[in-house]
Amino acid sequence: MKMKNFLRFMLVAAMLYTIAAGCSKRDGLTSPAVNTPVVSVTYTYTGTSTEVVTVNTSTPTDTATDIVVNTNTYTMTATEIVIGTLTDTATQTATRTATQTVTISPTVTVTSTITVTSTATETITATATITSTTTEIPTALATVIGGVAQVTPVLGTSARFAVLSFSDLTNIPSSSITGDVGISPGARSNIVGLLDGDGQVASGYAIYASDDLVPAGTAAMLTQAYDDAGAAYLDAVNASRGTPTSLVGNINGLTLAPGLYESGSSIEISAGGIVYLDGMGDSNAVFIIRSASTITTESTSQVVLTGNAQAQNVFWVAGSAITLGTNSVMKGTLIASTSISLLNMADLNGRAIIQSASAGQISLSQNIIVLP
Repeated sequence: MKMKNFLRFMLVAAMLYTIAAGCSKRDGLTSPAVNTPVVSVTYTYTGTSTEVVTVNTSTPTDTATDIVVNTNTYTMTATEIVIGTLTDTATQTATRTATQTVTISPTVTVTSTITVTSTATETITATATITSTTTEIPTALATVIGGVAQVTPVLGTSARFAVLSFSDLTNIPSSSITGDVGISPGARSNIVGLLDGDGQVASGYAIYASDDLVPAGTAAMLTQAYDDAGAAYLDAVNASRGTPTSLVGNINGLTLAPGLYESGSSIEISAGGIVYLDGMGDSNAVFIIRSASTITTESTSQVVLTGNAQAQNVFWVAGSAITLGTNSVMKGTLIASTSISLLNMADLNGRAIIQSASAGQISLSQNIIVLP
């Protein structure tokens, strides 16, 4: 009995000791034993921060290209040429954008965009070089008095023809002819590059050849026209017209009054040259200009009518050939003995007539011919 009571006492004492020891260790925050587990907690934050992140930097470097200032080309077309100074103020605005990435360790990346706007104003002072498209007609030289007044040579039935050839007629299309075209005694097969209905001969006019059966009487009509052309030539060179005013060679720059002119050799108007025929206010004034051999106008030369002169009253008469240069301009009826050649794009306000059987051909090349 005593032994049993002793054992009970010892068991109670041991339990009280254990409880007292546990309470003592918790009050002192003693670390857990080695094998006690550690719990890790992850916290997730949501919402918008009102804090401002400020990045102080002296970069990025502005790498935008330089501003290109304005450059202009000035072109002026005017009747009157004025040379002066032009001032132009040009303003350009260039926007430059540079992007820099800044990394803040360990977890924040900030991207800043810097926009640089610069404005450059440039004042340009330019001296304009002006090219005028106006054709300037040089001041005429002193008038050459023609002397003996003239009457027009009689063309007869040849007057209806803008082009009248003898043996051959060749054309490089496309020409424009306002007036009849004829060849005699040459046949239609002797006409090259010019056909009825091809649009090169104006409406109301036609092409005639000596072997045409339609219209009836074509051959006889052409024979008469050819004879009348020969008679007009003889009329123009007839001595009864009086003593002509002499011309020698190149007549570029001359102003001729109405009358009779003649060269014992040839007549020429040099390239780009101008000859003035001054009617002196008389629309019936007659000009007869004769050459013992050739009459030649060079490229871009011009015959200019002034003082009410009319192309229908101007006659150029050659003992051999007449040639009109490229892009030249001629006024009046051409009567030649051997050939007439209108080079590329020469213009004729008049007629081209062959009056002789000596070769007797006419050649055209993209020309404009209008009956006066």
